[in-house]
Amino acid sequence: MQKTTFPFNIIVHDDASSDSTAIIIREYAEKHHDRIFPILQKGNQYSKGVNLASKFVFPNCFGKYISFCEGDDFWTDPYKLQKQVEFLEANPDYGLVHGDVNHLDQKTGKIVEAFNKTNNIRIPSGDIFDFLMMPSHSVKTMTVCFRRDLFEKHYLQDTEIMSKDWRLLDISIWLALARHSKIHYMDEVFATYRLLPESMSRTKNPDKLHGFHQKIHEIRAYFAERYGANDEIKTMLKENYCRSNLVDAYNIGNKALSREAYSCLKQSGITISQREKILYYATQYTWLHPIIDLFKSR
Repeated sequence: MQKTTFPFNIIVHDDASSDSTAIIIREYAEKHHDRIFPILQKGNQYSKGVNLASKFVFPNCFGKYISFCEGDDFWTDPYKLQKQVEFLEANPDYGLVHGDVNHLDQKTGKIVEAFNKTNNIRIPSGDIFDFLMMPSHSVKTMTVCFRRDLFEKHYLQDTEIMSKDWRLLDISIWLALARHSKIHYMDEVFATYRLLPESMSRTKNPDKLHGFHQKIHEIRAYFAERYGANDEIKTMLKENYCRSNLVDAYNIGNKALSREAYSCLKQSGITISQREKILYYATQYTWLHPIIDLFKSR
């Protein structure tokens, strides 16, 4: 659906889907052989621990700019690429642009249009490295467009970053680009973000969710240490890490993790809320769980 004054290629990677996805991709590639370039796996690579995008997709990106449109989501503005490329062409000090999204609940079919605007969420532009260090989902992956040369220089060619086991590529890419360029937020809806009943960030499995939180913290802590974030940022990261672990420990039923997180908050002189105290004691003494459930429902 994209309408542009410039040519673009579509790299479609399918990791050995068990349905008819590969057949559909081939059909589109045959109809648009000058634009659509499929990468079809015979065996699932993700299950082998392979970083799919870095190994298969990025090496096949040769354009001046890169945009993501992951399988769960879809673009809604036919001029998305045109608007974003025009901005980047006119503003060489900016390395990435992104925008607002609609939220679609896959289970109920409910749509929240212009999520940021509807919820009065203000997204800054410019030098936002410190802002991206804070817990947020401000840069929606399916809305981005960024410079390939910056991405290659400060991410793909960075041997230290590439040695990390980060399957959560998006936040690490945003931080790398934000450290070396400005980021611009366009107050327009470019895509629909599909909320699935089960996903990496919305899983009902408490152990998996804890692992997700650990990876997010690991990435932010790495960039904070590498680029010398100020003490305020480092303190904030530590506080959020301890608070997250306290909640995860309750959901998992991990007493040791709960003690570690609670001790971290106390030793750091961080104010512990009444809710966090209850979570801690309920993890240590399971007979308190009914009280927690009542507290949560209120």
